[in-house]
Amino acid sequence: MPPGYCARVHAHARTMILQDAYSTFQTILDPMPLDTFLDSVLGQRFIKIPGNAQSARARLFGDNPLQRALDSFEVLAPRIGCHSEAPLGPHPVIEPLPSAEAFKAKIEAFYALGYTVRLRDIRALSSALDEFLRAMEAIFHQPATVEAFISRSDAHAPVHHDDYDIIVVQLSGRKRWYISTERSELPNVWKTAPEGAILLGPHDVLEVNAGDLLYLPRGTKHRVDAMADSFHLSIGFIPLTMREAIIAALDHLSEFDRSFREFADPRLALSIRNNNFGALPEKIREGLAKLQSVSRSDDFVAQALQRRSSRAIADLEKLPAPKGRVTLSPASLLRQSPLAVSHLMATAQKIDLSHPGGHVYIHRGVEDSVAFIAGAREFHVRDIPGEVGDDVRIALAEKFVSAGLFEVVSG
Repeated sequence: MPPGYCARVHAHARTMILQDAYSTFQTILDPMPLDTFLDSVLGQRFIKIPGNAQSARARLFGDNPLQRALDSFEVLAPRIGCHSEAPLGPHPVIEPLPSAEAFKAKIEAFYALGYTVRLRDIRALSSALDEFLRAMEAIFHQPATVEAFISRSDAHAPVHHDDYDIIVVQLSGRKRWYISTERSELPNVWKTAPEGAILLGPHDVLEVNAGDLLYLPRGTKHRVDAMADSFHLSIGFIPLTMREAIIAALDHLSEFDRSFREFADPRLALSIRNNNFGALPEKIREGLAKLQSVSRSDDFVAQALQRRSSRAIADLEKLPAPKGRVTLSPASLLRQSPLAVSHLMATAQKIDLSHPGGHVYIHRGVEDSVAFIAGAREFHVRDIPGEVGDDVRIALAEKFVSAGLFEVVSG
């Protein structure tokens, strides 16, 4: 293996305190053990986990989900969506609305035409929901999204499948799901040629009540009927795929080998038209041979995945952070923010602290101090270890606070 490929990254992963993320996820999955979900369900089969209206997952959007949605009319009304198996006419105009009452009337207008209403941008409207999605992001190192669907009794959704795995939580009402029993092909996320009408084929029928949870791997065909006025959450995510893991190895190799950063074909349009790519196929084979060679090293693969996680964490939406300069003292008490997630990776010279919204680069000489902060729930600035002065301790703590990873409790 060429020298340098595996020597420049000394990574030790850190996210939000991982046991907290696991605990949060477990609370929503109860009574199914999280290990069972991760090892024998994820990407393999759909499941239903029965619950009740008093469970933690039934309160992910508060005690009165519909009212919370109505009260958030300024955010939700301009981005309302809808679907219907057989609408009675074009959907109502989507527009900003002046009040919760006007928003309720607009939803009723959708209902009258046979539509189910889709609500986007709801994550920040509930701290419990936001924290659950952040726990998923900390576990999978992938983004998670959420939408709400509200429908009148007798509403119907056509047969379809989603391009991402979904966790469905029924918050109120009752629905009947018709879910294909055929193994999902786990389709790629990009669009392909239209497949025509989707046929459900062999399927199971499941009734879902308040507090029940469904998980469907992406590509699982299903249709849904509302049996009563209903409000449910649909949480979308895609765990790291083998394709993305291999791309991570390729990305890592391209950091060291210039040939992977050179133009593949400056006259690509002409090559496409003639279906003649000249020397490019051989170059691709040479590149794949290099990738195969370096990937024989477990260290190389580990470092590639560390780099990928660093980018994935930094690409998450920026955390709320204090405005202006943060001023701390050795007596300042800091507590990890509820939505904090970070990743530490060190090169020979610098520590790369990635966090939602970006990176902070810190000298390698304070690695022990930075690792302590990243793994702490709560601490006084004076407690930061390392052979450093209080001025350095304060400067390090201020970086974490400015990134939104910690909140100032006192001092």
